[in-house]
Amino acid sequence: MRKFTLLCCFLFFILPHILPAQTPNRVTLSGTVADTSGAEIALPTVMLLNPQDSTLLNYTRGDEKGQFVFKNIPNKSYLLKVSYIGYIPLQVAVEPSPNPENNLGMLGMKPLNEQLMEVVVRTAKAALSIRGDTVEYDPSSFKVPPGSSVEDLLRRLPGIEVDAEGNIRAQGQDIRRVYVDGKTFFGDDPKAATKNLGAETLSKVQVYDEASEQTKITGIDDGKEIKVMNLELKDEYKKGSFGKVTGAVGTEERLAGRASYNRFNEQEQLSFIGYGNNINETGVNWEDYGEFKGQGAFSDFDNGDFGFEGGGRGYYFSSSGGPLNNFDGRGFTENFGGGVNYNFDNKKTKVNASYFYNQTDLTFREYTTRNNFVEEGTFTNEDTLRQDAFQRRHSLSSRLEHEIDSSNNIIVKANLALRENDTQQAKSQYFTDNLDMPINRLLTATDNLTGAGDLTSAAIFRHRFRKKGRTFAASAGFNATGNDGDDDLLFQNLFIRTEDPSEFFRQDADVANRTQQLKSSLLFTEPLSKKWFVESFYNFSQTNNLADRQVEDPTQNGGERIDSLSIYYDNQVLYNRLGSVVRYAHDGLNIGMGLAAQQLQLKGDYARGEGEPALGDPVRLDFFNWIPYASMEYEFTNNMSVDFDYRYSVNEPSFTDLQPVAIITNPLFVREGNPALEPERMHSINLGYNYWNPASFANIGVHGGFNVYDEQIVYNQTVELIDSVGLRTTTAPANAKGGYGYDFWFWSNFPIIKTKLSAGINGGLNGRLAPAFVNDVKNETRTNGVDGRFSLNYTPSNKLILNGGISVGLDDVQYSIQSQQNQQLISNSAYAGVKWEFVPKTFVESNFNYNANRNDQTGFEQNVPIWNASVRRIFGPKNRWETRLAAFDLLDRRVNVVQRATQNYVTTSVAETLAQYFMLSLSYNVRGFETGVKKRGFW
Repeated sequence: MRKFTLLCCFLFFILPHILPAQTPNRVTLSGTVADTSGAEIALPTVMLLNPQDSTLLNYTRGDEKGQFVFKNIPNKSYLLKVSYIGYIPLQVAVEPSPNPENNLGMLGMKPLNEQLMEVVVRTAKAALSIRGDTVEYDPSSFKVPPGSSVEDLLRRLPGIEVDAEGNIRAQGQDIRRVYVDGKTFFGDDPKAATKNLGAETLSKVQVYDEASEQTKITGIDDGKEIKVMNLELKDEYKKGSFGKVTGAVGTEERLAGRASYNRFNEQEQLSFIGYGNNINETGVNWEDYGEFKGQGAFSDFDNGDFGFEGGGRGYYFSSSGGPLNNFDGRGFTENFGGGVNYNFDNKKTKVNASYFYNQTDLTFREYTTRNNFVEEGTFTNEDTLRQDAFQRRHSLSSRLEHEIDSSNNIIVKANLALRENDTQQAKSQYFTDNLDMPINRLLTATDNLTGAGDLTSAAIFRHRFRKKGRTFAASAGFNATGNDGDDDLLFQNLFIRTEDPSEFFRQDADVANRTQQLKSSLLFTEPLSKKWFVESFYNFSQTNNLADRQVEDPTQNGGERIDSLSIYYDNQVLYNRLGSVVRYAHDGLNIGMGLAAQQLQLKGDYARGEGEPALGDPVRLDFFNWIPYASMEYEFTNNMSVDFDYRYSVNEPSFTDLQPVAIITNPLFVREGNPALEPERMHSINLGYNYWNPASFANIGVHGGFNVYDEQIVYNQTVELIDSVGLRTTTAPANAKGGYGYDFWFWSNFPIIKTKLSAGINGGLNGRLAPAFVNDVKNETRTNGVDGRFSLNYTPSNKLILNGGISVGLDDVQYSIQSQQNQQLISNSAYAGVKWEFVPKTFVESNFNYNANRNDQTGFEQNVPIWNASVRRIFGPKNRWETRLAAFDLLDRRVNVVQRATQNYVTTSVAETLAQYFMLSLSYNVRGFETGVKKRGFW
């Protein structure tokens, strides 16, 4: 027994000191950041880098006392890097620790002085850093495959999300603008830069909050910031040329080409892009060459309209002049386009101009089923549509900003677009009654040729007085749009229940529309104290509309006018608004309370033709309203923010809805006007919460919007079964009391393993109550929708990228009449993707999408699996060449599916679109592709 006791003592107390200590597999690494005097540095950015190539492995942010900790990390060698504004970045080599707790102690940072500035800027780049509201990334620390676009790079950056369409979110908020070296790139289209610049061109990616135009003018924070991104180019790309050319050929006679060329220097940027293809603009690879999409010409924060809620009744353009694509997934397209972008900046004067031309030739066939619900039962029509459309567009965008002196500056900007559209449609509609018995078949052929032009312009002048906070600003704008067109319609109505076999008729319409708008705004701000301000504003606009639609029957006397369908009207909307806002702005809190007096005057005269007698009494409407406003935004010190706003809006009816003449482009679907319409009045409340954790780059946000109508404009329907006509639906606008709408959504993106595995969750609820009449019976349509998405992005190594996710969607639509026809539209999907460098410079890429669409009420079910795959290789001197073999829709199952339920009907549409094909491409990069991350030395 005594021997056993001695043995135990030996094992417990003596043996551990004799045997070598076992190195732990994972450790906790900690430390404290201070300056050379020992004073703690609050909130430093701390990173763990790979010692071999300086790529980012992990990151966090120290607390208020400069203390940081990395928990449960692999016990291996690291390069620890600390950055903080005003200090020289600190680098420390960290070796594997023999203990589970590795405390580095106090880490001293040296203050940055002017002599060290240049060397620090050149050699001390941090993988990421946070300076106030700016997050800055070093692209070289986030390796992407050679030949990747900026969009591919953004998908690797912590805290940034990019969806399948190329829309960007950072810290839970939408990126509204993307600059290149601080300058506009092809209008305000964020995707023009991210899809057309290579990842290898960038030295920095910066994300920050940009103040509204009103805040820039007055210097008073109005709480209306937007999230923007700046792409900073490497020095060698700022002083020279770079670009890329791609050509591709494929099966099914598929062709594609794309080219870009850029030449930049310190003051000027000049860029050219061009493309041509017959593959629906998806490019050789479905991710590398996404569609071009434009945005509004003037954002709501930059249009020269002062006062709360904008208030200037901005006139909006359909595109910013950037590369526009309006393809919605239906059919087959042939596309050509090209443009040029120019920037000049000498600090006092900034000039941007861009021109873009694009054309699309579209062909598609679509099959639609529509169920119409009335008290008597359900009527159905099945439609087959064939459409051929040609569109071309010239777009010009320009902006000049000039600083006259330190107190005065001026901004002038304009957008111009010229459009041409030629569309032919052939539609067959088959109608059945509530017993599923045939009624009639309508054959329709239409030919529309339209030419149009749009102009949007604004000038803004700002003057700052010597007294801080006292400012004056004035803006003026002229906007115009016009179009001329010919609509030729041919109908043949085949009756099934009558002895008359069919009815044949035609109508030709000459259409001209003109709109001109003059607008102006004034703004004066006066400080009451350091925290309180008064903003007084005035908004004015006068909009003149002219419409001339002359409809003829070409079969009668060489073209006799159809009086019941012809109309000429000239109308005017006069808008005046005078108001004030009392604003409190201090230490992250912004509160605004305002009131405005608003006057709307509508004048309109209707006749059959120009110079002919009036049709009834002219429209003379005058509406005066008090418009209250309240808002609150608060940014907490821990990167949490909340916001609230209330607004009351009064919107006049359109003159199309007011006109006393029906619009008939299909004899079985008639749209009437209502000269007695009154404005729509609505209360709106919006609530928001957003939190961003700079230590983990996780974010969460919640937003809710609620609209309650005092009165809304709805569209009543009359569905009639008429002998020798068929089932005719007549729609007419009317005012209705009550109704509501709501939207609630949330989002969150967070790392599971930093720099390796991240997840995103988002979803929402929405609903609306819309009262209207169907065959003089009140029908309340209640729509409630829910959707949710979950995604994962996994990068186990620099050579392998994996992603996947699921989404679910349900729209529940309930009718107060025919409640047995309530609808539930289901749309679910799942996807997975992989990018793998399986041998050096050779990559395999694949993705799989499965979309499931269902409506149990109508028995509709359509599942669409889509599998794409490609192999590409980089080769040649300086890796300038790239070749790719791609397969699109390997299962040959792709179609476009749309389900919609509203008011008293539900529709399901299935359209043919581009399916299986194979393609081989060859690309040439002017400067070559980078195939590795350059190793940086220690400090």
